[in-house]
Amino acid sequence: MIPPKRIDEICSRFGKKRILVYGDVILDRYIFGFVERISPEAPVPVVRVTREESRLGGAGNVAANIDRLGAEGLLMGVVGDDPFGAEALRLKVGNTYVRRDRLNATVVKTRIIAEKQQMVRLDREMPITFDSALEKEMKKTITGLNVDGIIVSDYAKGTVTEGIMQALKNRASKLKIPLWVDPKPGHAAFYRGVSGVTPNLKEAEEMLQKKLDSEGRLCRAVAALRNKLNVAHVVITRGSQGISAGERGGRVFHLPAFSREVFDVTGAGDTVTAVLTLALTAGASLREAVSMANAAASIVVETVGTGQVTVAELKARLKWLRKKNG
Repeated sequence: MIPPKRIDEICSRFGKKRILVYGDVILDRYIFGFVERISPEAPVPVVRVTREESRLGGAGNVAANIDRLGAEGLLMGVVGDDPFGAEALRLKVGNTYVRRDRLNATVVKTRIIAEKQQMVRLDREMPITFDSALEKEMKKTITGLNVDGIIVSDYAKGTVTEGIMQALKNRASKLKIPLWVDPKPGHAAFYRGVSGVTPNLKEAEEMLQKKLDSEGRLCRAVAALRNKLNVAHVVITRGSQGISAGERGGRVFHLPAFSREVFDVTGAGDTVTAVLTLALTAGASLREAVSMANAAASIVVETVGTGQVTVAELKARLKWLRKKNG
C-alpha cells in the first residue's frame, strides 16, 4: 500500500492540474421512488416517484471526478441545442468547451430506481455527427489549450473521430503530457500511440478476440494490447475481480476490488480513468496511480448512480485499506 506521506504528497498537487476531458457527454437522469403495488393495466410494478435528479454522465462524469478532487476538468464534447443540453451545461462546474449544436440531440439516459433497485432504463440516443465546420472548430480549440493531461472518454456515441483523435495526440505530443483513453473496441485504430488505455474486461476481450479468464491470460493480454495499440500502459478494469495493469518494461500486477458493498457500478470506469490520469500528472507511479484509482472506484460503487470522490474520502479509504491489509 502507498505510505500516507506519499498519498499526501500526490494529492497536494491535484489543485494545480488542468485536465482536458474530451468525449461523449451524456445526461444521466434518475427517477427515484418506491413500489407499493402491481399495475391493474399490465403485470408491471407501479413506481411512486419521490424525487428526480440529473447528473453528468460519460465524459461529463470524468470531468466531474476531476473537479471534485480539486483539479480543473476542462470538458469538451457536443450536446444538442435542446433543454437536455442546457441541463448538462448547467451541471458542469467551471470551464467547459462543450458545443451546443442544433444538428445534434443530447444523449440522455433515464433510470427509474425503486429502493436502490434499477427497474428500467430509458435511452434517448442518436449518433453525434460532425460537419466540417464543427470539427474544424473543435480542432482549433484543442490546438490552443494548455493542460497537464488529456483524457478521451469514448462511449461510441460519435464524438470521438479519427481526425479529432489525431489533433489530441498532436497536442499531447507538443505539450509532452499524458493522453489516456477509456476505449471502445470499434475505435481501436484511433488510439494507436496514446499513453495508455483503460478498457474493462469485456472491451479488452473484444479487442483481442480472446477470453481473459485467468491471471496468466490477463498478463499476456496487457502485453498484447500494448503491442496492438502501441501504448506504454494498459489498465484493465475487471469489476468485482479488481484491476490488472502493466507498463512497457515492467511486470503486470493485479489489485483486488475493495468495496464494502456494491450497489451500482455505473460510472466506476469514469472514476478510475479520472483518478488514474490525475495521479500520474501529479507524479505518481503507475502502481500508485492504479491503487488510488482502485480505491476511488470502491467508493463510488457503494452509491446509486454516477458519483465522484473527494480527496478526503480517497485518503480515508486508502487509510482503511492500509489498516485492513496490516
